[in-house]
Amino acid sequence: MPTPPLTDEDCLYAIALMHEHKTIRAASIASGHDWHWIKRRLQKAKKRGLKKDSPAPSHPEPSRTELRDAAFWRKKHTASERELADAEHLVSELSGIRGVPFTIPDWILDTRTSRRGKSVIGALVSDIHMGEVISAAEILGINAFNPEICRQRLRRYFAAVCTIGQRWASDTDCEGVLLALAGDLISGDIHDELKMTNALTSHEQCLAVAEECVAGIRHLRDTYGRVHVVGVPGNHGRTTHKPTAKLYARLSYDSLIVSMVAQRFEGDDRVTFQQSDAKDQITPVFGRTVFSSHGDKIGTKGGMGFAGPMLPIVRGSKKIDAQQASIGRKPDLIQFGHYHVSGNPGHVLANGSVPGYSEYADDLRAVVEPPQQWMYLLHSRWWLRERMPVQLEDPQTPPKPIVRVPAGWHTT
Repeated sequence: MPTPPLTDEDCLYAIALMHEHKTIRAASIASGHDWHWIKRRLQKAKKRGLKKDSPAPSHPEPSRTELRDAAFWRKKHTASERELADAEHLVSELSGIRGVPFTIPDWILDTRTSRRGKSVIGALVSDIHMGEVISAAEILGINAFNPEICRQRLRRYFAAVCTIGQRWASDTDCEGVLLALAGDLISGDIHDELKMTNALTSHEQCLAVAEECVAGIRHLRDTYGRVHVVGVPGNHGRTTHKPTAKLYARLSYDSLIVSMVAQRFEGDDRVTFQQSDAKDQITPVFGRTVFSSHGDKIGTKGGMGFAGPMLPIVRGSKKIDAQQASIGRKPDLIQFGHYHVSGNPGHVLANGSVPGYSEYADDLRAVVEPPQQWMYLLHSRWWLRERMPVQLEDPQTPPKPIVRVPAGWHTT
């Protein structure tokens, strides 16, 4: 049956609704009519030259079709309000970060699942120690380190994250990269021996490592589309002689470096940054939380006997769990560095270092670990689905020491 033509009374009724409620959306909600229903009558009134000061007619009874359409849009509006409320609840309650100032992009907060599942590539970068020099001659050729080697290792790491991460995420809808700059980005001047042997001053170290971080983030952005950078301070970047409890982040070169890097991406909404005056950061990902810290303030100190630093790492992560649980937070992944030892006890990623084995480690007779940094994949369903420590140098055997025998000596 053809639709009956609109009468002047219908058009004048729509004008009266607009006059009372100002907007089509408000008029639609108040009257129960679909906004298309109101807009069509307003357009017809304009063609007929009807004015808003015309007397409003009696309320025309909507048809069954119009009532059905109005019910549909009311249901749609209710569903949108519920989705918004769920998102607010996620941020304030589920993530456990109510009252903590932060800026998190929507794509990393989104808990809606897709058929293939969503993923985020994780990159944990800590203990770069830009500017430090490790002499191979002092540790029997096991390792060497200087600013140029540092640059090469960082570029190898970011290239690996871009190459391997794409394979990991090939069966998912990858949302972007979560990059943690987790402290000790520079060698600093906190020890006299560092002041004597560093190749760069602290200010030069800041400039050098910032440039490498900017290049790495651009590589990640161009590969994955979006990058969220989390910055926390470490102990080597401090500007004070001794570690402090107050103003810890604000007195750190690491915080300055993250700010320098952030300035290079101003106006680029594909790269976002998260840092504050706190020494730790909490980042919600797919309805769960990632706790980032440097590791020097997890409540434990150095290594313990043959177990090395792994026992303090486990004890420190348990203290973080207990502290956060006491205020209603639950870290689903804890990541930090500081100990220069790679480990994955439970839901913890303890990071290695970029310099690798050093004179200090040699003094402790520590087990030799290659320079390496963690990368991982977080899945919306399976959570920490993939992880691997990226080795920053090809495996190699150190050269054997040369023993010189005086002339005339013979071996049997």
